[in-house]
Amino acid sequence: MSHDATTSHEGIRDDLFDAAFLGRVEQLALLARRMASSGTRANRRSRVVGSGIEFADHRGYTPGDDLRNVDWKLFARTERLNLRLYEEEEDLSVYFLIDRSTSMTMAPDGEKTLLERALQVSAALSYIALSNLDRVAVVPFADKITAPMRPVRGRAQFFKILRVLSDVPPGGQTDIQSAFAGWLRTQPRPGLAVVISDFFDAKGLGDALRLLTYRGFEPMVLQLVDRSLLDADVQGDLAIVDCETGETREIVLTPQLLARYRVAFEQLGHDVQRAASEVGARCLQVDLSVPFDDVVMRVFRAGGFLG
Repeated sequence: MSHDATTSHEGIRDDLFDAAFLGRVEQLALLARRMASSGTRANRRSRVVGSGIEFADHRGYTPGDDLRNVDWKLFARTERLNLRLYEEEEDLSVYFLIDRSTSMTMAPDGEKTLLERALQVSAALSYIALSNLDRVAVVPFADKITAPMRPVRGRAQFFKILRVLSDVPPGGQTDIQSAFAGWLRTQPRPGLAVVISDFFDAKGLGDALRLLTYRGFEPMVLQLVDRSLLDADVQGDLAIVDCETGETREIVLTPQLLARYRVAFEQLGHDVQRAASEVGARCLQVDLSVPFDDVVMRVFRAGGFLG
């Protein structure tokens, strides 16, 4: 990790979730509410027939039905008893599937890692969702899901979310397809699945997203990248080590090889975007240098939070 994590007596990481961070989150939630009320964000709220306030349909009266729901005006015309049915909003379950693998924990000394940024973004979006009375769960993964939490609801649960995020164990090798398949066997309630990763191993991403959509989830893909890594300041003979597999390879780093790496880096982004588009999922690529506030607003504008 980029630096030593410090934890408060409540089990919350002070280096990520201090008072200044919490103040910014509150401001983002207020801004999100204003955006939602002004209609500047896509409406992702699903609706079910129930006892809401917007008329949906009629159905015939059966003994035991509440007579207060009878459409008496329709009865006057047809002499048939029918009940008025209304639409009501269905609360949303939001799952933050956070890649905790070793590649997400690499960063120069003193800099935030991709995992730390993922934790901050998840915290801010969780607060927005909880403020809207949606259900929220944190689901860390690498080659398998690590201690997925049960969805919680209400702003009073925000500090529980922060404690879970503070306790995400870094490390492991990515196997997104296997991890998601194992999680879905626990039969989580369908909802919005925000997948946050560097996707350095994108193998299986397409199958994983198809599995989510097949099970009724709405995936959203957030690829975190650190473009500063594209500007290597060393050349010559190097021994590079895969941080997840431990594989070592001897190379001669030349400007030509670095150029090929940049092409492969951009191709990875295209592959992630294509996998998302095949299932109709929103996909955003965000550089680590972008302030977390801007990342949160970009995700929010893409749709999925607040109805």
